[in-house]
Amino acid sequence: MVSTTSEGLTIVERLRRQLSPHMDIEQYEIMKPPRDVIAFRGRVRGETSSAFDRMSQAFKALGYTAMLRDWEDDRHAVLAVQGVQEEESSNPWVNVALFLATLLTVLFIGASNALLYARDIRGVDVSLDMTSVLTHLHWGIPFAAALMGILLAHELSHYFVARRYGSPVSLPYFIPMPNLLGTMGAVITQKAPMRDRKALFDIGVAGPVGGLLIAIPLLLVGLSLSSVQAPPSGIEGALQEGNSLLYIGAKYLVFGELLPSNGQDVWIHPVAFAAWAGLLVTMINLIPVGQLDGGHISYALLGRKAWTLGYALIAAMFGWGGFLLLRGNQAGGFWALWGFMNLILNRKHPPPLNDVTPVGRGRVVGGIVMLVIFILTFMPSPLRSITF
Repeated sequence: MVSTTSEGLTIVERLRRQLSPHMDIEQYEIMKPPRDVIAFRGRVRGETSSAFDRMSQAFKALGYTAMLRDWEDDRHAVLAVQGVQEEESSNPWVNVALFLATLLTVLFIGASNALLYARDIRGVDVSLDMTSVLTHLHWGIPFAAALMGILLAHELSHYFVARRYGSPVSLPYFIPMPNLLGTMGAVITQKAPMRDRKALFDIGVAGPVGGLLIAIPLLLVGLSLSSVQAPPSGIEGALQEGNSLLYIGAKYLVFGELLPSNGQDVWIHPVAFAAWAGLLVTMINLIPVGQLDGGHISYALLGRKAWTLGYALIAAMFGWGGFLLLRGNQAGGFWALWGFMNLILNRKHPPPLNDVTPVGRGRVVGGIVMLVIFILTFMPSPLRSITF
């Protein structure tokens, strides 16, 4: 116990009265004076999820946010944190502007890819200068529609599930970038901690599932438009997309053989490249680190043990990246960079407000399914340059 001002004691008593119908309170502690964070310890009565809902509403009326944590000997701690996260209005025109800017960069890259494919694989007499790309910008529509559709499905799946749980999230922010895809993807911002582990799991699962539902059919369509052959004459090198079990299976389904083999490989159509990129995005997001989708899922299932798993996987990214680089495989740079970014920016997943209520057996099974999907989409060497 600690002492505080009479005003502080007044709010403590009011919080105690609101909490006592739901919890046998054994002690309290003002963790951040004068009354910013107050911890009540004891045992929550009955089912923790419904009890947390009731105490959250009661605390909100007093201007506090409730957080539920495990304490020693199967008991609980309820933190009362001063302040309530209100729904903030955002300017949707920012999201629209970024979407349109990203659409333009993806359209430009798509037109460049389409011209390159037409020249090298179809034997069409076209040039690849800036003027030709701009005059053939409409050739980039299939690539842009496929890639933007996959990314939009991924992010909107997160968004609508989050809104169903009442989580204050933003609309997707697309990121234009003049790289191989024309974009760095899209993100939605979470403006407050998630409600509980069930919400954490469902929101984390929604994006990869939504994206794959679009990416897999597009991959099959794109592969059917692609060509299987040896490297065309006059081409000295190319970028080789990484194989995953899912990608190998899709190629076998369309072409009836395991590729690459016998000096032949798939020279993928821009739609297939966009769909392959969707598989790559899914794989990256399912890595169980920090606040990636896989990090949401692993924390929902494992709690704070997921932090240890995340650190181990960051170390594995550095190790695998270094191994590939020593073997002359440029894909090692991808893993080293991704490991560094997660180490600096995304090491630990923050707990949800209710960090006690388990997700239930159904979501544990769902977690196993998502692990299988991660294994099927995993690409040891995502993208590398090769010479013929």
